[in-house]
This record gives sequence, structure tokens and C-alpha cells, in this order.
Amino acid sequence: MAIPSGPIIRPFADSYLFDYSNEHVFYEVDHFFWLAELWGSPSFGLTAPSVADMARLKNVLIEGSVVHLRNIIEFLYPVRPQSTDVVAADFFPPGDWNKIRPAISSSLEDARIRANKEIAHLTTDRMAGTPPAKNWDFVGLADEIRPLLQLMLCQAQSTRLGPNVAGAIR
Repeated sequence: MAIPSGPIIRPFADSYLFDYSNEHVFYEVDHFFWLAELWGSPSFGLTAPSVADMARLKNVLIEGSVVHLRNIIEFLYPVRPQSTDVVAADFFPPGDWNKIRPAISSSLEDARIRANKEIAHLTTDRMAGTPPAKNWDFVGLADEIRPLLQLMLCQAQSTRLGPNVAGAIR
């Protein structure tokens, strides 16, 4: 992708969105689904030099999973997009994405809130210890996000959405 001079703001050129999606949207989708596959794999195991290092490693993988999940949720269901934010609606004629996408589910909205409160910000809403409610269902969330991304892929303007994104959905 050629690096333009100055800030790029909405409306984005088709060629810019095509290149952007091939790199950045692909990256978020690929990494989230890859991590969800790891969490769902019965053979997935971690090793580390110590128990403390094992806990750190697990936390880093959880955090990475949540960051990618949060970015995808914000991409599909932005609350207050900034002029430089790229969102799913940018890949459609004005208003079309909001017409065809389903309302955000309670589980995705809860995941967005948890990501903001437990990972992205230091808040008093962080859970202490290791209660069951602190676990993340990355496989279930991936199963919920997959059809939303597939809907976007099927309906988005092909001049705006790069082909890498489709390959990242699994």
C-alpha cells in the first residue's frame, strides 16, 4: 500500500480500502480466528519455565484474543467512529451495511464492554482472582462473528474489499 501524505479521512477511496482491508482487516480477522482455534483445540497446551511464566503467557494470549475480538466488534458495530477509523460500513454504499447487518447480540455487546473494562482500561470493573465469569468463550464468539463477516464479504463492494479477508475467516 502506498503511504499517502497527511491524514486519510472518510470517505475513503475504493483503492485505499481494498489495500487497507487486504492488510489490516485481514490481520485482525486472521489473528482472532487463529487464536480462537487454539483455544478450542484439545491438543493446545502451553509450556513455560515457571508457573508464574505460564500464567503470564496465558494472560498474554487472552489479551491478544480480546484485542482482536474488540477490534472486529468495533469494525462491525462502531459506536462513535472517528474520521480516520475504518469500519465495515465503509465497504458499502452509504447506509447499506446498517440496513443488512443484524443488531448486535447481547453476547457481542457484553464482550465489547468486558474488553473495554477488563483489558483496554484500568478500571474498578476488572474482576479479581479467577472466578468462572472471568473466562472467555472465544470459540463461541468466533462462531457468532463468522456469519457477520461472511455477510459483509458477500455484500461488500468488491472494489473496496480485498480477497485476503475471505481467507482469514475460518
